[in-house]
Parts: sequence; structure tokens; C-alpha cells
Amino acid sequence: MTTRPPRPPLYPSYEKYRPPAPTDGCEACQELAARRSAAQTAFDYSAVSDANVRLRAHLLDAHSST
Repeated sequence: MTTRPPRPPLYPSYEKYRPPAPTDGCEACQELAARRSAAQTAFDYSAVSDANVRLRAHLLDAHSST
């Protein structure tokens, strides 16, 4: 009898959809978070999404330890 590799989960993790959190003490993170907050206040969800994408990219570039 052969063993099968484990199956991936049927649904993606909710972490994937959670808005990124800015790093304390980083001016760029705080600026992007402020943009996101202002866009949320203005109900501009396209700008909210843009700010999230930019913040995720910044976190990977500037704060990734790999």
C-alpha cells in the first residue's frame, strides 16, 4: 500500500485576506496605513486596496528577514 501526500486545505487561509499591519517605527509603513485609513473614511475601496498592495510590497521589501 502506498501513502498519499497530505491534501492541501479546501479553503485558503483567512490570513491571506487580512489587511497588512504596519511596522511600528517605520515612516513608510505609517504613511501607507494613513493613506488606507483616509481611503476607508472616504469609502474609496479601490484606494484601500491599492494601499494594502503597496503596504504588503513594502513589508516584503523593507522588513522581510529572508
